[in-house]
Amino acid sequence: MKLYSNVTFIFCVWALSILTIFYFGFVQFPHSERFPNDFFKSLANWDGGHFLGIAQYGYTEKFQYAFFPLYPILIKIVTSLTNNFLFSAILVSIGSFFLGLHFLYRLVYQIFDKKIADRSILALVFFPTSFYFLTAYSEGLFFLLTVLTFYFLIGRKYFWATVFAALASSVRFVGVALILSLILEVWITGINRKNWIVFLSPVGILIYCLFLKNQVGDPFYFFTAESHWQRSLSIPGLNFWESIKSLTSQQFLNINFNVLLDLLFAIFGLGFSIRSFRFLPLSFGIFALISIALPLFTSTLSSMPRFLLPIFPIFILLAKIKNQRITFFYQTISLMLLSAFATLFINGYWVS
Repeated sequence: MKLYSNVTFIFCVWALSILTIFYFGFVQFPHSERFPNDFFKSLANWDGGHFLGIAQYGYTEKFQYAFFPLYPILIKIVTSLTNNFLFSAILVSIGSFFLGLHFLYRLVYQIFDKKIADRSILALVFFPTSFYFLTAYSEGLFFLLTVLTFYFLIGRKYFWATVFAALASSVRFVGVALILSLILEVWITGINRKNWIVFLSPVGILIYCLFLKNQVGDPFYFFTAESHWQRSLSIPGLNFWESIKSLTSQQFLNINFNVLLDLLFAIFGLGFSIRSFRFLPLSFGIFALISIALPLFTSTLSSMPRFLLPIFPIFILLAKIKNQRITFFYQTISLMLLSAFATLFINGYWVS
């Protein structure tokens, strides 16, 4: 695999910047007291603790079945070498993001040009929730597998595209967006002896369903487990209405800003996903739209700022914006939010 020096440089600057923000934010700002007052352990706040628990002890609580197994499995494997679960989780996350950036650069370079590829990488690392790639969360791994799926799909290497789509569906449920993208792409272009294999891409999520069937008697128990986080199936788009109603029924100073941010990021993601059909390959648009649509079938928009991270077509579209003022505005606002969100997260406050 070829590594690009410019991508490596951007990655190193990003990682050092995030660590610096984390450290000074941890030292200078008050902690929420929800988690131990330990800098390194704070990299596993919120969902990170569940991933580490599953890696170390397996699924000990039924609500943990909402967390798909591949990331904890990799943590456990790497821990056999490092003897530290948290360090292993960070290593998997940051290593995956590093490789994912290089493959994204190569993918965009092949379709467009070097300028768009460079700007796509910058748009992603500037994004307000990019710090999650440096924590004990599965975003980095899912991002890598997503980019690899499309990298091999564009290269017409359907076997490897199928393998990585199957693996992605073992990391997060939204991996079904990759599966549907592959199948629809092949269906539209025509099924033949080379590309039929994409119909095997659901094997990853099917294996997890069989595991759940054996464990709790319900192959789709991860839907039930999501209710622990107040996330359940709902009428599509109802969460938009509920968020708007919640915001308009309160005075500005009493507004729940997490709800406001979730709504704004959802609108941002939906708009760019629809726009991707005009400027990007069809499979990119299908993936982006389905990835955004799946959370809209639930009762809450919670975590939407983080859910946008692996939807790489959004960042390609941001890179294609020609107006320098808009680009500067995006970078400025994103850096401000990135610093604020990273500081809040490391101190144990809910961000996304």
